[in-house]
Amino acid sequence: MRAPMRMTVGGLAVVGGMILLRPGTRANRAARHQIEALGRQARHSLGQLQGVSYRLRGGHPDAEVSGNTLADRIRSTLGPLEKRLDLPHIHVMVEDHVALLHGEVATRAEAHEIEVTVSAIPGVRGVESYLHVGLTSGDTRPSAGRAGEQPSEASRRLVSTATARGVDPNVAHSVVRAVLATFAERLPEGERDHVAHHLPADVRSQLTPPRRIHQPAPARTTADLVERITATTTALPAGKEIEVTAAIVHELRALVPDEAAGVAAVLPAELRRMWEQGQAPQ
Repeated sequence: MRAPMRMTVGGLAVVGGMILLRPGTRANRAARHQIEALGRQARHSLGQLQGVSYRLRGGHPDAEVSGNTLADRIRSTLGPLEKRLDLPHIHVMVEDHVALLHGEVATRAEAHEIEVTVSAIPGVRGVESYLHVGLTSGDTRPSAGRAGEQPSEASRRLVSTATARGVDPNVAHSVVRAVLATFAERLPEGERDHVAHHLPADVRSQLTPPRRIHQPAPARTTADLVERITATTTALPAGKEIEVTAAIVHELRALVPDEAAGVAAVLPAELRRMWEQGQAPQ
């Protein structure tokens, strides 16, 4: 049998009409990189075609996913929106397929766009939005850097109250925000407005109840209130949830002495004691 014709040119060997590469040569490396690039391009094109086919078939991401997976899906979806709106990252938690959103936005329209976007994500069965209108210090526009106005004296007092009860200083602001937002939900709108009128802007923006698709019954006990707070933040020290909540609520009372009696009048007994004395029931 006649042997195949062999010809060598640089790092290439042509044998029987096929091109072979000599290991270690520059031609070998260049060709290998080209082949890898073509492979990546082919995989990318295949992925695009699969995505188009998936959408044409009416496919949707799996709605029955774990809380962590759903939270990652929400964050991934919000990333481009945060960049377009020039917003700090929105903090996302998921409880029983309900998305809890915390963060600062500049306008109500921005909050609404984020809430609607999240509600449309497969797997999300409800949204509790704690997004506050009005960017506070530490939550300025990313494009403007981190510089901003200093927190008010009232804000510093609330944060100091939290840290004095064992809250990590790095998350004390978010704990105060969670307590104030949840407590605000317990107050009738008119009384809440009266209280907010006596507070500086950076605290007033936190005294805003979450926007919910289904409004639950008002909390009537300390346990109810604390349970709702701990569902929105994991930063409360274990075993001190009630103590921290009571201290922050009582400090809020000290900031609005003119409204102390009015708030007490609309609270059930356990929450009234927390408001007036900074104590939970024994």
